[in-house]
Amino acid sequence: MSRMPGDLPKLEKLHDINRRLSVPEYYHACIGAHSHTLDPPREIAFVIDGEIGGAQIAWQAALDKVVAENPGARLRLTGRCRNARWLSDGVGPRLRIVEQCDWDGRSEVGAEFIDATPLSLENGPTAELIIASTGKSTKVIFRVLHAVMDGIGVMHFFQELFRALRGEALLGTNAAFSDVDLMLNRRLRARLPLNLKASACLTGDARSHETGHIWRRVSLRREQNNLLSRIALAVAEFARTHSGNIDPVCIAIPVSLRRHVPGLLTTMNFSSMIHIDINPDDTPESFRKRLHEMLNRNVDTDYHKLLDLLRCLPFAWLDRLMTSTIDNYASPKLLETAVLSNLGSFKRSDLSCPGFDAQCLYGVPFESNCFSMAFGLEGRVEIVFGMTRVLADDGRLDAFVEFLEQYLDSDR
Repeated sequence: MSRMPGDLPKLEKLHDINRRLSVPEYYHACIGAHSHTLDPPREIAFVIDGEIGGAQIAWQAALDKVVAENPGARLRLTGRCRNARWLSDGVGPRLRIVEQCDWDGRSEVGAEFIDATPLSLENGPTAELIIASTGKSTKVIFRVLHAVMDGIGVMHFFQELFRALRGEALLGTNAAFSDVDLMLNRRLRARLPLNLKASACLTGDARSHETGHIWRRVSLRREQNNLLSRIALAVAEFARTHSGNIDPVCIAIPVSLRRHVPGLLTTMNFSSMIHIDINPDDTPESFRKRLHEMLNRNVDTDYHKLLDLLRCLPFAWLDRLMTSTIDNYASPKLLETAVLSNLGSFKRSDLSCPGFDAQCLYGVPFESNCFSMAFGLEGRVEIVFGMTRVLADDGRLDAFVEFLEQYLDSDR
């Protein structure tokens, strides 16, 4: 049984933010803080590929309107440890124009320009809007530190941006509470154990000490039923082939907590993570059924109060404990075989304006042992898979991507 709602502030338009960081926000903020970590600051980057028309597009004016109506777009971090707070008196996203961009959006090759300029939680900006031109087509790229926004938050920002460009009223932000406030209000009474067991690696053991991250993008020209479950089963089959059936295959699935509060509008983090083990006899249908059962039980709102202790550690200490260093990079202990995120389908018209016609929507996966996102514009799905080089080398990521394409084309 879950607690009845009623303790959360009611949804109403919010103009300013002044609150402590939640634990998930604090964790995302720590990544990259220690001098010995190999993990870069955790950023989200989404891309809209579109065709440019004749109209001039007032990107900066639209950006200013979005920032004015959404305080989560102008956050700055102040204070340390348990006193770390968000204040919405910071600067908004920076606008950067990139001419003659030749990146094809299919891999990390040529994408170095995206994170070429620094973002800062304390001094800003925490985000950047990049307009990258390739002749008659343009890539509209939004990158932001994950401590500030999650994937659905980025999509809210994008939709607000194009409302402004079309001259429509903006929806703004209406949530004065945090992700953890929501979880504690809706959570299960029964505690779930923390997932600390090792999971199988998608591609087997590390074969080198090469640092860095690579990724690939797969385009599906039609939407598929039960896509997330089919990707999960493809991951399981490939992992068992390459990891010797020793460790269980565990899939981590980000879930938007917005589903618990209809009408919630925010750019900020409102995501949780659930873990599901895949059995050898599982099918896409049995996986989906188990996932739906977990969501019906509000498993995504389970929160261990013990996690509050993480805010007692400085960012650098927490980063040193949680992320990769040269000592453990080649022998990671994986808590999940893959993180699979499915953000759904979005309307082309919501991401278009006079002078820009959206054609394609996808994301750049942040550095992780194995991280995937599936989403896109109506009628088309883009799947990105990223891995650390130490696990993806020798063509292993490419081999998986080829296997995934064949799996999704089959009747399994």
